[in-house]
Amino acid sequence: MATFQIGRDLEKPFKIDEKHTSVSHNHATITIDGDNWTLTDNDSTNGTFVEDDGVFRRCKHIHIKPNTWIRLGQEGYKGYTFKARRVLKPNDYSEDFDEIYEILQEFEETKRKLEVQKKIVRKIGPVLSVTFFGLSFAIPGINHSPIWSRLLIMAPGAIAPFISDAMINGLEKKLKFLQSLLICPKCRMPLSVHDIKNRSHSICKAC
Repeated sequence: MATFQIGRDLEKPFKIDEKHTSVSHNHATITIDGDNWTLTDNDSTNGTFVEDDGVFRRCKHIHIKPNTWIRLGQEGYKGYTFKARRVLKPNDYSEDFDEIYEILQEFEETKRKLEVQKKIVRKIGPVLSVTFFGLSFAIPGINHSPIWSRLLIMAPGAIAPFISDAMINGLEKKLKFLQSLLICPKCRMPLSVHDIKNRSHSICKAC
């Protein structure tokens, strides 16, 4: 069993830089017993948080995984965010960059799908208009009914937005979420495509 004390204390093996002022000197403990990982808050002043479905929630004592995101202290530069496995390899971000590269691949594929869907959506309005115009002549009596004629004229404009939402909104939300993950595992700044492909960050030198 291995135990890792985390904080701004200079004697700790996993030391947090003094600039992260909302992190306590002996902030939290990660205990590793085989495949069982446990995170414990050491009665820190500003709390310990774990990421759950995109939201950081405060915890006292919780089972975690090596890829669990942890935040010590406040949100922003005063706190410190890292993956649990960092305690084993404090300065090795290679696994993180491998994951980020896979996310980039998914991001680019989603972007391509979105562009295709947008081209299709642009054609939906005209196609519906022609279709409903044809129906007005194909169905007996409709072209002589003012109400039905008006409905058929209005139908394409009413239906097209719903089809557009179904085809585009989901992909746009996914694209935005994936983009939020393309950040440096060390400094949390956005990464360029060049940085991701090189598996390093040109600014903070994480690699």
